[in-house]
Amino acid sequence: MKKVIKSIFQYVGAILLAIVIAALLRFFIVDFYSIPSDSMYPTIEPGDFIVVNKMYMGARFYKNFDFLDGAHPETVRTPGFSSLKRNDVIVFNFPTHTNGRWDMDLGTFYVKRCIALPGDTLSIIKGINHVNGKTGFGNVEEQQRLHHYHGEYAPGIYNAFPFDYWHRWNIQDFGPLYLPAAGTTILLDTLNFSLYRHLIAYETQAPVHSQQRQLYIRDSLIREYTFQKNWYFVAGDQVFNSRDSRYIGPIPEDFIVGKASFILTSKDPHTKKYVWQRFFKKIK
Repeated sequence: MKKVIKSIFQYVGAILLAIVIAALLRFFIVDFYSIPSDSMYPTIEPGDFIVVNKMYMGARFYKNFDFLDGAHPETVRTPGFSSLKRNDVIVFNFPTHTNGRWDMDLGTFYVKRCIALPGDTLSIIKGINHVNGKTGFGNVEEQQRLHHYHGEYAPGIYNAFPFDYWHRWNIQDFGPLYLPAAGTTILLDTLNFSLYRHLIAYETQAPVHSQQRQLYIRDSLIREYTFQKNWYFVAGDQVFNSRDSRYIGPIPEDFIVGKASFILTSKDPHTKKYVWQRFFKKIK
C-alpha cells in the first residue's frame, strides 16, 4: 500500500513539475499562435502554427490585474538579448477603441513585419516603402505590384491613417511620418496633431483635444510633447490585404509580445491535412 501511495505521489509530482516548467516556458521564453489569415503570405500562411521568441526583446508581463476591471493594462518587460530590427516579424496586441479610448486589446493578437523603428521617418512613395530615404523594407514584390496597380480598390483599402482632411494619405502616397522614440520631444501644431493624437492620449491616459487651433491634454495647453514610449510601424506582406499601421498608425513597444521565429507545424485550413514542408521553417 505504501508503494502504491508513493508511486501516486511521484506521478502527481512529475505532472505538477511538467506544468510548472511549461508555464515558465510560456511566461519567459516562447509562446505559440495559430495563423487564421493570409495577411503575411507567403512568409506565413493560414494554418501555420508559429513559435514566438519572448527572450529576443524580453518577456512582457502585466504589472497588476486592474485591467480586469477596465483599467489601462500596464506592462513591464524583462531584459532581452536583442532589440527589434527592420523587417523582423512580430506578434503584438491589436489596439481597441473603448469609450473613445485607444488601448490594448488583450484578446486579439496580430502578426506583422516591423517596417520602421523608433526615430525612423517612414514614407510610402508610389506604393514603395521608404525608411530614412531607403527602400527594401517589407514585401518588395508586393510593393511593386501596388506601384504598378491602376485598378479599383475594395472599400476601406485605399485611404489611410490619419484619415483627415489635411493629410489625405493613402496606401500609395503616405507620410512622411516620424516614429517617436522614448525621450523625443516634438513641437505640436494643428497639422501634426492628428498624427500623434492617439499616441499622446495612450501615453497620458488623458483626453487630448484641440480648441480654437490650440491643443490641450485635459485642460492644460500644450505646444510640445516628450514621448515616454518607443513606437513602431508594422505592415503585412500582403499590401492589398493587411490591417496594419497604414490604417491604425504606429504601435507602442508594450503592445509587442515577441519576435516570430519559426513555423512549428502547418495544416491546410481547407483539407485539414498537414503541410509537412512547412514544419520547422524559419520565419524571415
